[in-house]
Amino acid sequence: MWISSRFFVIFLLLHLDTTCSEPFEAHLRGPGFVMEPPGRVEFSNSSGGWLDCSASGSPQPTVDWVHADGSAVTEIHGVRRVLRNGTLVLMPFAAAAYHQDVHNTIYRCIASNSVGRIVSRDVQVRAVVAQAYKVDVEVLSAARGCTAILRCVVPTFVKELVRVVSWVHEPAIYIYPSLQGDGKFHLLPTGELLIHNLQESDESQSFRCRSMHRLTRQVVVSSPTRLRINSHRGIISPSVVEHTAHVQVSQDEGAVLLCVAQGCPSPEYSWFTHNGAGPLPVLSGPRVRLLGPILAIEAVTGEDSGVYKCTAGNVGGEASAELRLTVATPIQVEISPNVLSVHMGGTAEFRCLVTSNGSPVGMQNILWYKDGRQLPSSGRVEDTLVVPRVSRENRGMYQCVVRRPEGDTFQATAELQLGDAPPVLLYSFIEQTLQPGPAVSLKCSAAGNPTPQISWTLDGFPLPSNGRFMIGQYITVHGDVISHVNISHVMVEDGGEYACIAENRAGRVQHAARLNIYGLPYIRLIPKVTAVSGETLNLKCPVAGYPIEEIHWERGGRELPDDIRQRVQPDGSLTISPVQKNSDSGVYTCWARNKQGHSARRSGEVTVIVPPKLSPFQTNILQLNMGDRASLTCSVVKGDLPLTINWRKDGRPIDPTQHMSVKQVDQYNSILVIENLGSDHTGNYSCVVRNSAAEVENSQALLVNVPPRWIVEPVDANVERNRHIMLHCQAQGVPTPSIVWKKATGSKSGEYEEVRERPFTKLLGNGSLLLQHVKEDREGFYLCQANNGIGTGIGKVIQLKVNSSPYFSSTSRSVMVKKGDTALLQCAVSGDKPINIVWMRSGKNTLNPSTNYKISVKQEATPDGVSAELQIRTVDATDSGPYFCRASNLYGNDQQLVQLQVQEPPLPPSVLEAAMISSRSVNIKWQPKTLGTGDVTKYIVEFREADRSLPPALFVEQWQQMEVKDPPHFNAMIENLKPATRYAFRVIAEGSAGRSAPSQELVVRTEPQRPAGPPLSLSARPLSSTELLISWVAPLPELRHGDIQGYNVGYKLSSSGNTAYNFTSVSGDGDGGNGELLLSGLAKFARYTVVVQAFNQVGPGPLSEPTAAQTMEDVPSRPPEDVRCAALSSQSLQVSWQPPPIYHTNGLLQGYKLIFEPIIDDIQPSKDEVESRKTTALTMVLTGLRKYTNYSIQVLAHTRMGDGAVSKPLFCHSEEDVPEAPADIKVVSSSSQSLYISWLPPTEPNGVITKFSLYTRVVNGREELNNEKRSLPSQQAYYEAKGLHPHMEYQFWVTASTRVGEGKSSRVSSQITTNRVPARIISFGGAVVRPWRSTVTLPCTAVGKPKREWFKSDVALRQGGMHNSQLLDSGDLIISSLQLADGGNYSCQVDNGIGTDRLTHVLMVQVPPTAPTLYITSATSSSILMHWKCGFTGNAPITGYTLFYRRANGNTDEMQLSRHASSHELKGLVCGSPYQIYLSAQNKVGTSPTSTILHVRTQGHSPGHPASTALLAPNSTSLMVRLHSWPDNGCPLLYFVLQYRAVTDDPESEWVLVSNALKPQRRVVVNNLQPSTLYQLRMEAHNVAGLSQADFSFVTLTKDGDPPPPEIIHRGHRGQTTVIFANINLLIPTIAAISGMLCTIIMVIVCYRHMLKNAQPPAEQSNIQKESLENRANSEAAQRERYYATIHKVSMQNNDKIPETSEDISPYATFQLSEAGGNMSQPHHGGPANTLLHSFMYHERALAEGCSSPPPAASKNRRRHSRKTEPESEESESDQDQLTSSRTESSNQHEGKIKHSIIYHGAQSSTSSDLSPMSEQKSLPRRGRSRYHHQQYQFSTNTTPRHHNSNKMNNNTTSNTNTTATNTTATPSTSSNSNKILSPRGGNLKSISSTFKSQDSIQCHIPTLVKSPSISTQQQKQFHKQQLQSSSNSQHSSSNPNSSSLKQQQPLLITPKLHQLEANGQELLGLDGIGNSPLVACMPPSSQFRPIPHKSIMPAHEPPHHHNHQQPHPQQQQQQHPGTLLNPSTAMLSSKFFTAPTLPK
Repeated sequence: MWISSRFFVIFLLLHLDTTCSEPFEAHLRGPGFVMEPPGRVEFSNSSGGWLDCSASGSPQPTVDWVHADGSAVTEIHGVRRVLRNGTLVLMPFAAAAYHQDVHNTIYRCIASNSVGRIVSRDVQVRAVVAQAYKVDVEVLSAARGCTAILRCVVPTFVKELVRVVSWVHEPAIYIYPSLQGDGKFHLLPTGELLIHNLQESDESQSFRCRSMHRLTRQVVVSSPTRLRINSHRGIISPSVVEHTAHVQVSQDEGAVLLCVAQGCPSPEYSWFTHNGAGPLPVLSGPRVRLLGPILAIEAVTGEDSGVYKCTAGNVGGEASAELRLTVATPIQVEISPNVLSVHMGGTAEFRCLVTSNGSPVGMQNILWYKDGRQLPSSGRVEDTLVVPRVSRENRGMYQCVVRRPEGDTFQATAELQLGDAPPVLLYSFIEQTLQPGPAVSLKCSAAGNPTPQISWTLDGFPLPSNGRFMIGQYITVHGDVISHVNISHVMVEDGGEYACIAENRAGRVQHAARLNIYGLPYIRLIPKVTAVSGETLNLKCPVAGYPIEEIHWERGGRELPDDIRQRVQPDGSLTISPVQKNSDSGVYTCWARNKQGHSARRSGEVTVIVPPKLSPFQTNILQLNMGDRASLTCSVVKGDLPLTINWRKDGRPIDPTQHMSVKQVDQYNSILVIENLGSDHTGNYSCVVRNSAAEVENSQALLVNVPPRWIVEPVDANVERNRHIMLHCQAQGVPTPSIVWKKATGSKSGEYEEVRERPFTKLLGNGSLLLQHVKEDREGFYLCQANNGIGTGIGKVIQLKVNSSPYFSSTSRSVMVKKGDTALLQCAVSGDKPINIVWMRSGKNTLNPSTNYKISVKQEATPDGVSAELQIRTVDATDSGPYFCRASNLYGNDQQLVQLQVQEPPLPPSVLEAAMISSRSVNIKWQPKTLGTGDVTKYIVEFREADRSLPPALFVEQWQQMEVKDPPHFNAMIENLKPATRYAFRVIAEGSAGRSAPSQELVVRTEPQRPAGPPLSLSARPLSSTELLISWVAPLPELRHGDIQGYNVGYKLSSSGNTAYNFTSVSGDGDGGNGELLLSGLAKFARYTVVVQAFNQVGPGPLSEPTAAQTMEDVPSRPPEDVRCAALSSQSLQVSWQPPPIYHTNGLLQGYKLIFEPIIDDIQPSKDEVESRKTTALTMVLTGLRKYTNYSIQVLAHTRMGDGAVSKPLFCHSEEDVPEAPADIKVVSSSSQSLYISWLPPTEPNGVITKFSLYTRVVNGREELNNEKRSLPSQQAYYEAKGLHPHMEYQFWVTASTRVGEGKSSRVSSQITTNRVPARIISFGGAVVRPWRSTVTLPCTAVGKPKREWFKSDVALRQGGMHNSQLLDSGDLIISSLQLADGGNYSCQVDNGIGTDRLTHVLMVQVPPTAPTLYITSATSSSILMHWKCGFTGNAPITGYTLFYRRANGNTDEMQLSRHASSHELKGLVCGSPYQIYLSAQNKVGTSPTSTILHVRTQGHSPGHPASTALLAPNSTSLMVRLHSWPDNGCPLLYFVLQYRAVTDDPESEWVLVSNALKPQRRVVVNNLQPSTLYQLRMEAHNVAGLSQADFSFVTLTKDGDPPPPEIIHRGHRGQTTVIFANINLLIPTIAAISGMLCTIIMVIVCYRHMLKNAQPPAEQSNIQKESLENRANSEAAQRERYYATIHKVSMQNNDKIPETSEDISPYATFQLSEAGGNMSQPHHGGPANTLLHSFMYHERALAEGCSSPPPAASKNRRRHSRKTEPESEESESDQDQLTSSRTESSNQHEGKIKHSIIYHGAQSSTSSDLSPMSEQKSLPRRGRSRYHHQQYQFSTNTTPRHHNSNKMNNNTTSNTNTTATNTTATPSTSSNSNKILSPRGGNLKSISSTFKSQDSIQCHIPTLVKSPSISTQQQKQFHKQQLQSSSNSQHSSSNPNSSSLKQQQPLLITPKLHQLEANGQELLGLDGIGNSPLVACMPPSSQFRPIPHKSIMPAHEPPHHHNHQQPHPQQQQQQHPGTLLNPSTAMLSSKFFTAPTLPK
């Protein structure tokens, strides 16, 4: 049987799907409200109500009503009905039929269709049952001439439904509400009636109130009520009786705010708005009208909302009320998108957009609904709804409902559609094999959108149509389709492949499985198959029966396939692709066979049809104009007949009514012709061609351009003033025309300007123009133009006329006339003419000149209207009152109030008082006595100085006047007064009728004022590159205006464009003294502009004239930029650069320095190849360089102050050159006819070696027989010449070549070939450098087959002799895991009996360097200067250093330093803080261990204590504290804590805290003290190093400023006696501590003597002598290095020159170690210790000043004062005597008794002014002094404090315990070492000098060496003894008989290493400190740890507390060992300790 192709099946399924999906594809649209019911509906029971609701959608939705709970609204007969159009009708009902659930409830309208449903907003329905009510009248009476108020009282149950419509003035005068009134009666919009200017005649009149129910329209009138006039006549302050607290209106509506006040006289109203930062008055404008108690605002906007305040005031006072206006701006709600199509499983997202006037609105309460039901997740304030995993249940209608706080709601709808989803099979059948007979059921289930259609096929064809087959199909509630095939009695022919196909427009899916029925083969019949040419044909053989063995295809008797396009599939189907008409048409036969041989055959015909193909249109879019002719041609270029050609427009067949014709030219061509194009011809035209094979379509768009034409043509229009008008103008055309409105600037034919969107002018989208609140300026001609680019466009001019009723520019006017004059009342009215004007009196009496002789009326026309005038002659008080100018025309009427006031002379003002008093102005205020404020036109304020005594005749003339008017206020500001002066004031009122009498006088005194003059004599001078000293003189006394409290110093860079100054405040003296300030931290070498202003208790005065000064030069802080380098040749480089940035040059550039060095990886550079060259140019050529070498180049700029920052290294390579000669060449005989040549490459290759050239020459005697040249690769360094002649001499030499050329030749080596081959080594020896832990191969290649032996330093090596070596058979020696010990000479010796040879390799192993030796040179308060010596470099050059440092308890910082550096200065450190510093070195192998950690403390200590007389200056009721007198001890003060208390009998009296954070200033004053009182003052001073506390007593002066009584002064002195002797609690521990210390000293000395008995014998002296000689050789270099490290940046003073050698250094040098802090104690051990080397300080002052030098100035102010005064300035007068005696004592001792002893003093004593080497004030010694004066080592631990204050317990205690024992010096002696001079030349000095400060601190000035176990005590003694004996012949002193006492010393001795240096005939004892740093321990002077001198230093009979420096006995001096013994008990207790490495052995 035949099998059909799937073409027909697919076509059939497509047809079925199209038919089924047409309802789905119809444009379904969800419901939407056309008319949504309002949010609130009110009606009466008599009228009933109705709610309209209509909706649109597709299909048309149904409208239903529900309650708030969702239940349906049903009809109630006679009560409620629901009409078919959706209207809900609530019918009229009787009162008894009222039901709350019907008549007072919430309804909702629901619109629904098949897409979904939507719900409307809540509709609040309220039915009101009509009830009878009465209204009453409440009268608020008033006095005559005032205003009465009548109020209509409505019952509360109907108050909100009833409004007052009018009042009836009996008998029949109706008064209606208005904004202004008629002057007499004024009915407010809220219903109150105001009756102005009450007269007695008004009491007889009666009034009634008329009210109306707004629902029932019922009018209720009150009973008549009469007025009552109060008998009381006088001033009544206003009171607000009615105001609208809250007014709520919609945008663009009018708002009326009422504020009614009652008072007498009638109050005047003022309106204010509180919408801004403060209250602002409300001013009349185009939209705002102020009408007394009414504020009317037209066309309100959102900006008008807010709080308003009305103020009603008269002469009696004022009253106010607040009103709130709320403008409800309409909001628009929109859901984006409004239609959303989402595939199943996707995510839908809706956003609710809430806008108002196009602008987004903030957070709103948003509810989301789905199909009328609120979503459970809503209720939150969100604007986005996300629906995840969309399913069928999620499609429908969504609503966003926005509920505002006011209660109204707004909503928008959106539709969620399910997008197309291709079918998905949910269930399918499986393959089955059955016997014939049973029933079979096949089932498929599919889902998709649209709902898919399922069809069935059997072997690709429809199922057989017989009664045994039944197909069923249904759709579930979820939209899934289920289809099944039931076969009732299965037969063999039913077998085959069944397929179910599910398909919709989104896609198609199928499932196939076989149903096998046992039986013989059977092939079903298939109709004719039609295939499409060019496509694939699949022929399936519909075979039944089971099992089938094979299936074959035949055509024309030949079995297929017989063509490459044919293929038989495994399932037996035949596939042909592509199909060809001529080749593939015919009859095909299919036959099938089973295993038993049974077969079946079936043939069928295949017809091939060619599908049509169309020629494309020329363009996609054809654009023509209306009226043109158009033709479209459709041509078929290919396709089988018959062909059907059809034309469609927009997918639909051509409509004959559209005047289009189709011409069929032939079977292949068709033409569509349109004779006359119109607008309806625009569309998409398609030519559809179909044959039996396919249908094709070709489309083209036709766009007909249509010129604009009117839809709505504009017409002339009229509008009343202040109304809205819409000017319509609509046009259509293709493209859509644009509408533009223009307005004529003049006449109709004049120029036009375009109308643009602005307030009250709206351009709508449909082209209409909306004009709001039209005024006269809108009148004129308007042009509407429509244009779309087709034609010239259309336009229409219309005229807009504004019909204006009369109106006045102002609502009221006031005219004041002096009594007896003529009053002139004018009014100007605008509006359309004719205008009639009538003048009225009090709103009811028309003024007629014919009946009143006093008046006359004039009227004349104006361009805008009419101007009227009313004259009243000879006015008097009866003419006062309201007059009305009433104007009327055809369009309305209006009136203006003109208030006439006839004035009399006013009364004098009263209650004159000063509201504000300042230095130059006084603000006075007063109260008027006049009833009406209009009686006064101005006030005259008179004033004069009250301090003058003037004659009475001149009294009036001295008054100065000031007028207050326009309008007259009740206050006045009198200015331009003198500060601090008494003035008298009085006020006179003046009206139109004259002046009043003066008021009572007021006398006031003006306040002081800020200074009026600037400081004088301002000067600025530089002190450094970052400091300027500013000084000035106080302003003139007459311009100070008070006590000068201080000065503000301002400074700025002169070059900056900034006009603002940086100000710093300086406290003044209060007496106007001079001042100065040190400005620090300034830019270097910058010009500054400085100004100064003084300030007093009021404020600052004017700035002084600016002065300019420039800071000093400094070195550049930035390196040169853009450094570049280029190679010029092999030995020259060109370097260029750009100057540093101008702001970083810090001076005038003097030139540049170029630093360069080659980068050479040598083992150890023989010399430092770092070179530098100077230039002033920006480029330099470096010549004479190494060839082909990489250079490191750095550039720096320098000023006259020194070198600046260095640029980063730039690496540059010189060019190649020809190489030098090869280093060596060997020629040896390897056989009788061969020679072996080897050579070494050049030591200077000067480039990359490219080849070697080997030259050979054969010589016979002197005759050259032959020569040749042979080129060899650069990697080859050997060659074997073979085939040589025997016994001939051959000469060889070698050259090397680079790319530049051939270099020099090596030496010529010759060799004669011989039969005997002696042993020779062809390898080369020499230096071999390798890094450690690597492997090295030492070659020993030889000829002659010799025997080899290896030697290391002449020691034979055997195989396995070294654990890391290996001897190869080739003779090479391999050494692995190299260590430093493997280095040395390795020799290889060969011997073969004929000859012998030897080769030596020098192996050098490179290892990481050893740790450098670091020592501290000096320390300042913010920097530390250090030096170091490099240790063993590890056989490799040092590449750099890493410096590690950290503050105590801080983080460790590291810094990379240059390999050339040997010193560094750490800057920017914290004052008085301990630091830990260590260093490591690096070479190319690795990093060294770190050096021993040094503990260093920067200089500076906690604050000291000032003298009481210098600090305090008491007065009668105040105390002046001179804070600047407090010593800071090197660290700037941060703040003070100051408190005091009166000294009374009560010891528990409380302290009064003045300040706990008082900033440092010059002075501070403590006030509120009692005269003649004893006070105790407690102060704390804080700096970064700590704090100090001190108590002071002082007595205030008497009230008259006299000294206090003597008994109070004596009481204060008694309180200051020494506390330690009066307090037993302190005395006992002090005595115990001293006793314990003495016992400890004795025990230590005994122990030490016992230990010294076991000292080593003197056999080890030679080692020490040898070491001394080695150190002596390096002495000079060490001295110079130390010297230059010491004079770091020493400023030159007194024209001293820098010393050239160490001999020029003054011996008066101070070696100082800063105090260390933190946990720095070290146990006593013998290992390497820490080092802190000497700190040189060269003092220029005489030695007599040594210990008396003032302290360094740690702060800028202290440094300034020290320049002006002595170290003890006026702040410490009490210490002068002690200071003088101390200096004298020191001088006498030095010059008289021990002339040749040196006193080492500390530069950081509390009064020293000598700075450290890092400071500015360094000096050099005067060259005239003798260098060496001393013969004795002196240990001076001078603990005498600089301030001998008896009140300071700490100082006294320290002095008592340590003074005499340590302040000991010796006289010259006759011993052998009597002439030993302690000199700084040796480096490590042997003395310790320490100054104990007031804070229990010690400074160690001379570092010494702690003995190491590596040097025995005996060695030291022997060495010392030898040194002393060797110099005894050159000295005139005798030997020391007690030198044996040195043996009593023990290992804790601090001792230096000694040298002998000859100078001036004396033997010098020096120290070698380079690399051998001493151990120094610095301890506080406590009983636990202090320096202990030898007990024999002091005579036993000497008192312990003697302060004079005594000379010990010569014998005692000889026993003194050059060292200091340390207390051994302090190993675990010392907290301040310096350690250093020990001396080498």
